[in-house]
Amino acid sequence: MAMDDDTLMMIVLPLVGLMVFVLTVGGFLVVRDTVRRRGKWGINTRPVFCPECGEPAPTIRAPKNMRQALWGGCTCNHCGTEYDKWGHAVEDEAELNAKE
Repeated sequence: MAMDDDTLMMIVLPLVGLMVFVLTVGGFLVVRDTVRRRGKWGINTRPVFCPECGEPAPTIRAPKNMRQALWGGCTCNHCGTEYDKWGHAVEDEAELNAKE
């Protein structure tokens, strides 16, 4: 039993519309965070330095945890400070819970 063209279009068009919507939102998030130079979605092309000691980030990144693997950033080899891909220090969840 073959589907006619109208039934096929009723399935394909909403899927194409959903894909276009998701890609548009994703593109907006990447551009927004790249322009404001903070957030998870942007792309940083500038050199990054440790916010505590000024040590440059390694050229070849070796993530130490899942957050670094997914969103970028690293841990300073010199002082042990964890920072994001923009060079801003990252607070641990334990420190955040202790402040509350």
